[in-house]
Amino acid sequence: MFAITRSVEDKIAALECAYLKDSDLFSLEQYATGFAERLKTYEMLRDHADQIANGALELLARDYPALMQKRGDRCKYDIHEVLRYMASSILRNDEHYFRDQMVDWLNTILVSYQVTTECAAAYSHLYEVISQVLPAKCAALAKPYTDMVVGTLRGAY
Repeated sequence: MFAITRSVEDKIAALECAYLKDSDLFSLEQYATGFAERLKTYEMLRDHADQIANGALELLARDYPALMQKRGDRCKYDIHEVLRYMASSILRNDEHYFRDQMVDWLNTILVSYQVTTECAAAYSHLYEVISQVLPAKCAALAKPYTDMVVGTLRGAY
């Protein structure tokens, strides 16, 4: 059986062998009580993806006009992919999913293009735009994901 997130899937699998401990039940409760806010964030990222991506790209173009002229379409594609995986990971409440599905791939692509510094700036701008477009609670859910991308591109992760 596949659950929406690994931690929930693990807890469900554990039910087949024994009762869940209080700490397991607490983590399931936290997952359930935060779902409405994660769903709202997912929907807002989905519905405002173009606005958010375009805003981040405008800021990137201001800082790196030559990059945007040369690789603007690729940057737009990458930002949309990051937003889509970010939204899915927030809904799942699963940062590992985001790292597994997105961050390592993105880092490989951007290293090959030799634009990690510029793209770290782009993903910093991405969070700026997210925090302007989304309510504060929703933007706060996105921050660990943009931080993860920026940190990876800067070699911190």
